Amino acid sequence: MRYTLFSLAFLTAICFTACDDSKEYGDGLEEKTLISEITLANVENGKLTLAASVDYMDSLIQCKIVPEQPTNRKVSWSSSDENVATVTQDGLVHAVSAGKANIVVTPEIGFGASTFFELTVVPEFIPIADFEFTDDDKKDLYVSEERSLRPTLLPAGHTYSMVTWKSSDESIATVTKEGVVRGVNGGTSTTGKTVTITAISLDRGGYEESFDLKIIPIIYVESLTFGEQEDLLPGESAKLNFTTVPVDATIASLKWSSSNTDVIEVNDQGVVTAKAYGEATITATTTTEVSYTTTVKVPYGLMKYSFDTSLSPWYLKQADGYTSSAEFKAGGAVVKMVPNPSKGNSCRADLVLTSNGSYKDKVYLNVGVYPYLAIKMIRPYGAGKLQGNIKLDTQYGAYLENSGSGSNKYTILDGAETPGSPEVYYYDLQRENAVGNGSNKPFHTFSKTEPEEIKTLQFVMADFKEANGSNTEYTVYWVRTFKTIEDLKAFVENENTNN
Repeated sequence: MRYTLFSLAFLTAICFTACDDSKEYGDGLEEKTLISEITLANVENGKLTLAASVDYMDSLIQCKIVPEQPTNRKVSWSSSDENVATVTQDGLVHAVSAGKANIVVTPEIGFGASTFFELTVVPEFIPIADFEFTDDDKKDLYVSEERSLRPTLLPAGHTYSMVTWKSSDESIATVTKEGVVRGVNGGTSTTGKTVTITAISLDRGGYEESFDLKIIPIIYVESLTFGEQEDLLPGESAKLNFTTVPVDATIASLKWSSSNTDVIEVNDQGVVTAKAYGEATITATTTTEVSYTTTVKVPYGLMKYSFDTSLSPWYLKQADGYTSSAEFKAGGAVVKMVPNPSKGNSCRADLVLTSNGSYKDKVYLNVGVYPYLAIKMIRPYGAGKLQGNIKLDTQYGAYLENSGSGSNKYTILDGAETPGSPEVYYYDLQRENAVGNGSNKPFHTFSKTEPEEIKTLQFVMADFKEANGSNTEYTVYWVRTFKTIEDLKAFVENENTNN
């Protein structure tokens, strides 16, 4: 044990003596500055594509090292598969044959930071031949607003996707090499200033394409007044009703928020989108931190169905040998009915929203809020007279079925029907015993305090005959609910004014 301790002490003395000698008689090892980072300037996301063809088989890769002045600046280039590609010590990559290889860059001294990229060699090079810009790319941009431009590069099978960008006037708008454009100066007029943005392919084909972009100055909102807001259906969007001072203020300068985004969402232009039944408070806040609020409702019982391009979610009932089809023109659905020989050549085509709960979403009536159900249509007619029967049917029975069959129990908005002309018919669903017949279908009065789910809601269109010059079609334009008759009249008047 004593011998071991003596040996260790002797070795320690030798070590200290060696260190002291180095310090006294020599400067020791010279400190080296190593390369700590290597980046490649013209490689996209660590990948490069070349073609094994004459025009596109070589690419000179540039690298940047950190720090700028290491002890040894030289780097070494190598290929993982020289049957696919070779590389010179100057970084010139040469495609040999189709395949993949890694091109590796390391410090010449053999240690320190290194990097590589994946090279793909394809048989043929396909250059970019077109940039397909979207409407979002081209829409007006506000001063200080930024947007990432994302055109589609065509053809779809192009080889090389690297693109750079330029602005015709960077005092109006700048654009980065990644395609992020920023509004700089829109002038003092609300019409703004226009700048040309150009995309340039970097695939040696050098294809360029430009578009004009308008930069709009920001005019800050001094004050805002909300008007009455339109009730919405789930999934429906609408611009809020409001005015600003000044009238040409930039709406996007306001900060918009919703008290319940599960019910209502709002964007930076004051456009709201209904997500579910309920209501939400929408707040607009100016840059001076003054806030204004309004309420948007998504109520049960609201219906707003138009049939200018489709019947959906309504449909035509095909049953009991009756057939029909619809075509769309002049703002409505023209329903063509085929005579049924087994029914005396009569025609029938019921217009159905839900039958025994067939619709994928629940359907509600809310007669305490929306008591009037209206339909605009042209009834079948013949020899100058209306023909056939129309009735509103529910799971409880037809409307006013207690006074006859329930057929043609609607009220005509303007009081008279003209064969061949559009008419608005409405049903007052808040009345007592609105549906049912009191016998096999008990009377039913809809709740005036709570929404009520409706399992069946349809217009029965039946008993139309192809005889005496009668037509076998009807045209339906819309089905809607209204809070008051005055609201219904105002809607129809506005529709007539705008058509």
